[in-house]
Amino acid sequence: MVQVDVFWAYGFGASLAVAAGPQLAKLKSPFESKYFVWTILFLALIWAPTGMLLLLRHPSWETMQAALTLQSINEFVILGFGITNITQGILGFWVGYKLLQKSKFYLANLNWMIGYFGMFFILVYGWDGLGYDRFFYDRDMLEGSPAWTPGAGTGGTLVGTAIAAWHFITSSVAMTLYLDGLYLLPPFAALMFLWHRNALVQRGRPVTFWGDGPILLLSYLVAVFVVSLGAAIFSAVVVNYIGALIGVGDHIARGLGEIPANTPEHVGSYLIGLPVALAILWFTVLQPGGLVNRILTPWCLDRAAPNSRHG
Repeated sequence: MVQVDVFWAYGFGASLAVAAGPQLAKLKSPFESKYFVWTILFLALIWAPTGMLLLLRHPSWETMQAALTLQSINEFVILGFGITNITQGILGFWVGYKLLQKSKFYLANLNWMIGYFGMFFILVYGWDGLGYDRFFYDRDMLEGSPAWTPGAGTGGTLVGTAIAAWHFITSSVAMTLYLDGLYLLPPFAALMFLWHRNALVQRGRPVTFWGDGPILLLSYLVAVFVVSLGAAIFSAVVVNYIGALIGVGDHIARGLGEIPANTPEHVGSYLIGLPVALAILWFTVLQPGGLVNRILTPWCLDRAAPNSRHG
C-alpha cells in the first residue's frame, strides 16, 4: 500500500544491511560497496515493481481506499510512491550501517523491525482507527462493487473481521499479493542468507543451508509476524483505549459523520498512546538481553558467534 510501503522499504534496506554485517561495517563508505549495489538493484528491480503492480490492478486497496480509480490519484503521489520505495530502503540500509559500525548488532536488528512495526501499525490502525477495515475491503472482488465506506470491510466487530479475513485470502487483491510474494521473497531470502552466511564464516563459524537456513528463517519470521505485528496490534489497542478515555468516540461513527470528528482528541490519542505503548514494550520484551534479543540471536553476530564484541 502507498501509505505503508515506505516503512516496508525501510525494513528491507535495514534487513540487508544486517545480513551484510561486519563486512559492510568495516567499509568507509557503504555506498561504494557491492552490498549497496545489490540492495539498490533489489529495491529498484524487485521490490518497487511489486507495489506498482498492486497500484495498477487495485488502486483503491493500494491507497487504503483513499482513491476511487488510478486516474483519481495525483501524478505526484504516484511519482513519490515510486521514489520513496527506493529512498526509504536506502535510508534503512544507511542507518543499519551506522549501527553496525558501532557493533550495535541488536539495535541494528531493531532498526529493520521499526520498519515492519510502522507498516503493521498503519495496516491495523491507520490514521483514523480503521486501518484493518480498509485493508480487508476489496472492491475488485465483484464487478461494480461500491467504494469503501467506514465499516464496509469488517463492520467494526471481531466476528466481522474474522469473516472478512477469511474471504480476503481468496480475493483478487490476495491473488496479486501471492504473485508479488513469489516474485519478491526468494531473491530477498537468498541475499539475506548468503550475506549472513559469509559474515558468520568470516567469524569462524561454519554454516550450512539445511542446518542454519531454517533457524535464520524462523527467527526472521517470528520477529516480523509475532514481535513486530504483535507490537503494532498492542500499540493500536493502547491508542484506541486512550482515545476512548479522552472522548474520541467510535471510529466508524466518526467516519460516517454520525458523531463529531473530535480531531484534537484523536490526534492526542496518538501522541499519548504510542509513547506509552512503546515504553511498555521496551521495558517488558525489547530491552537488550530480553525476549526479543533472544529471538534475534541468529542475526545478532555478537551473540551468534564467539569472541565478538557485545553491542
